[in-house]
Amino acid sequence: MASRAEYSPISRQSMSGDRDMAAQSLLSEEEKDFSFNQHRRFHQRYHLACKATLILLLLASAVVLLAGWLASVFSSSEDSAVVACEVPALDREYTFEGIKKALWKDPTAEFLMIDPCGSTPAEARVRGCRYGMLYGSWLPDECWDDESETRFKNAGHWKFWLQPNRTEELSWDEVAKGEHEYVLVEWEYHQRHCADMNRRLFTAMSRRGLQTIDSYLSQWGHFHHCQNSLMTQKPMHELSAILWRKFPDCGVIRWKN
Repeated sequence: MASRAEYSPISRQSMSGDRDMAAQSLLSEEEKDFSFNQHRRFHQRYHLACKATLILLLLASAVVLLAGWLASVFSSSEDSAVVACEVPALDREYTFEGIKKALWKDPTAEFLMIDPCGSTPAEARVRGCRYGMLYGSWLPDECWDDESETRFKNAGHWKFWLQPNRTEELSWDEVAKGEHEYVLVEWEYHQRHCADMNRRLFTAMSRRGLQTIDSYLSQWGHFHHCQNSLMTQKPMHELSAILWRKFPDCGVIRWKN
């Protein structure tokens, strides 16, 4: 039988020659340059189109985000305007149902002076007592702390009201007469009251002596109340606290337990 090389009518040499011929281009040099430049311009236009599309998509996304932000801003502004335009009902009736008066007697301690300022502003003046705005108490000289009172007065521009709708506003000097059974104050006043009450108690314990502590300042219950209140977050100008007038005892002898 004849071998594969002998049988094939085309020799390996002739096949190799055909491949070399096929590899050779039939285009002239000018035609080659024209074809190459055309190919390059096509790729350039393609890349430019891709970049333009990407930029347009980014711009469209930015426009959508901006439109959403503007819509939320205008919506919140309209809501604020509605709230700001609301007028409180001046004829609304308010009550203190469920609100307990402040206790200024401390049954857990013994005191040197019992009811030193009486039970009315008139009695308190006759006995030489002064009304303290830090916690709304008529106090004798033995339990008066001028430093704490001055510090508290200068801590803010305090305002007072008799009604929860902020009508019947009172000045500091009017309240300082000690004639009102209560006045309403903002949350900032209450927070400063608690902070300065704790400072007042510390200075009494460390410098001034137990005899300068009154029966409102001595109460563990009030100290615990202020401790919790100082950790409570509310709008500082919310009208949410009451300053009750008090007539405490004066001069701690000892705590019973």
